[in-house]
Amino acid sequence: MSKLVLLLVSLGLLAQSALGAQMRSRSEGVPGIEASNTVGIGDIWVTGGVGSYFRIKPVANDVLAQMVDSAYRSDFRRLYGSENKLRRDLLLVPELEATLGLANFLQLEMESVPWDGEKLGASTARLKFTTPGNDNLRVAGFAVCLNATLSTEEDIYSKGTTTPGFDPLLYLSAMADVDLIKVFPAYPVKAYLNYSGLDDYRLVHAYTQHQLRFALEYKGFRRGYYVRGGALFYKPLATRFNPNPGDAYLPTIFEIGIGYRTMMGNHFTFTADLNWDPFHPLSFYDQETRKPPKIEIAVTAPLVYNETRAEAIRALIYNDQLRKKYREMAAKNPVKADRDSLAAGDSAVLKLDDISLEERKATESKDVFKGVFDQKETEMSEKRKQIRSELKQIEELLQ
Repeated sequence: MSKLVLLLVSLGLLAQSALGAQMRSRSEGVPGIEASNTVGIGDIWVTGGVGSYFRIKPVANDVLAQMVDSAYRSDFRRLYGSENKLRRDLLLVPELEATLGLANFLQLEMESVPWDGEKLGASTARLKFTTPGNDNLRVAGFAVCLNATLSTEEDIYSKGTTTPGFDPLLYLSAMADVDLIKVFPAYPVKAYLNYSGLDDYRLVHAYTQHQLRFALEYKGFRRGYYVRGGALFYKPLATRFNPNPGDAYLPTIFEIGIGYRTMMGNHFTFTADLNWDPFHPLSFYDQETRKPPKIEIAVTAPLVYNETRAEAIRALIYNDQLRKKYREMAAKNPVKADRDSLAAGDSAVLKLDDISLEERKATESKDVFKGVFDQKETEMSEKRKQIRSELKQIEELLQ
């Protein structure tokens, strides 16, 4: 009887793995880079995370001098010079994001920094439009975003007196991607390319900005890995710190990043990301435009979820590839495949061929039910037929 229990438990694990809803949004990108898809209509996705942040901004010399007692200001200037200085603070900043599907081709995103270390952080709203075919698992996609950022950063750059925060910033962004899983199911690789007319809202009064980012992701069944990069173009504007900047752009700023993503259960996705400037990994603090190293972790989950056609097709491809993998393992090393399939908690797979699900002719030496029942031969034969019929129905459901 123990053999029968083992077989049925293994089949239950297989069915749970194959039929369990993999709640991963079709608009899932990587940190800092958007996918061209939108979420399903009526779906609501939320993300909560925390990231390291270096606040680097210039401080006028007269402001620094005022922080020192008047009797020592001349000594202060002799010691530190009369040039403007950079202020540097390392902070951990919370980040919140929500996405709502308005139509099959349209979504609204909202993200906010509840606290930036000194005050309420900036908030951004994005309205994304994508091209037709969004509900299919498309190979190539394209989308455009209308963005509005409500900045809380004080304008310290403009000539004259500084201005308070809450400055609305409007800009456009575009995104394209190529998803290879539909063409090459064994290679679930996705490439992303994004453009934006804004990189850092804190520097919007000091520089004209253009941002170009790309990423390559191995988008596996329950986990994935990615590498990403960016090229940032900054052109100085006339400020109180630099009244005559000229017309030339600064040398291009580069950054690279690596990350890991995994699913926790069937609802939550955990992401860990690290990025840095490959050419100035340690000297980032001498210019306000350079990008310091940053670590970010986040968890994403749906509040409302209706599986889209694109998500269903991706899940079916994953399950089909998973079954092929374990069939190949069983053919090469049946003993090891048995052990591995039972040890894998979320993808335990039984060797379907070895229990006659495809109605191969069973021999006495390969009958896995031999010795399980203690009835007469006719009763045993009838029970075998009944069990095989039920197992065949289960396999048809899994296909």
